[in-house]
Amino acid sequence: MDTASLDQTGKRTAAARVLALFGAFASGGGSLTLSEISRHAGLTMTTTHRLAKEVLEWGGLELDDTGHYRLSQKMLDLVSSSTQALRLRETAVPHLVELHQRTGLTVHLSVRDGRNVMYLESLRRHENYTGQNRIGGRLPLHATATGLVLLAFSDQSVLDEYLSEPLKGYTEYTITDAPTLLRTLREIRKNGYSIASKFLGEGAGSVAAPVMGPGGTVETAVGLTYKADRCDPCRLADQARVTANRVSQALRQKKAPPDPRTVKFNRRHAGLA
Repeated sequence: MDTASLDQTGKRTAAARVLALFGAFASGGGSLTLSEISRHAGLTMTTTHRLAKEVLEWGGLELDDTGHYRLSQKMLDLVSSSTQALRLRETAVPHLVELHQRTGLTVHLSVRDGRNVMYLESLRRHENYTGQNRIGGRLPLHATATGLVLLAFSDQSVLDEYLSEPLKGYTEYTITDAPTLLRTLREIRKNGYSIASKFLGEGAGSVAAPVMGPGGTVETAVGLTYKADRCDPCRLADQARVTANRVSQALRQKKAPPDPRTVKFNRRHAGLA
């Protein structure tokens, strides 16, 4: 057993016990009784019963009429989404690096997370930046170029739900009314890119373009941020479109080993090269 999973008393930590419970399903199959989980996880029946009850209440397990537990759809969706996000990032990184090097600007890869845009990757000139558009950061969809792209290509139900709440304004340029937002989204679908000039701050703007998934859906966007009044956003939007199209094409290709540029990028950021 890995000593890192032990606490100061030599017992497995709470996290290690939960992970052992999930690991039992890899060892014992997709449907297990409590005693089978206990055996495969190396846990006592008392601990297994308590953990299974807690995970069941959280939604990570399902219990059928025969007393067998299985991983829930919620858990499977989490695993699937994280795997897809990893493949998406690995596929996109070489093209994002090229765009970053070509423009010298901050480049983002974003997805929708509820009412927010979430940044899967962020390449910037200043590595110590910790703003909301860092990796994992979130901002309202209507206030960013990538968010507008993701809204523009969303299902009508997503848009209706988003418009059911007030649109927060950050500057005088932020879109805060439904008619203007709907008109803007139509233009984005027509043009294939979005421009959000001074939406979040007077000194900055952003552009973005959609990444088309294998099924023709848009769940990801490539974006650039720039200093307002110093760049031509239309020219930047064209560059974002080129990069987004390249990522789209790469995603449609059969699964292949990671691009060497992605490996090099990951190693450098991990301090290994």
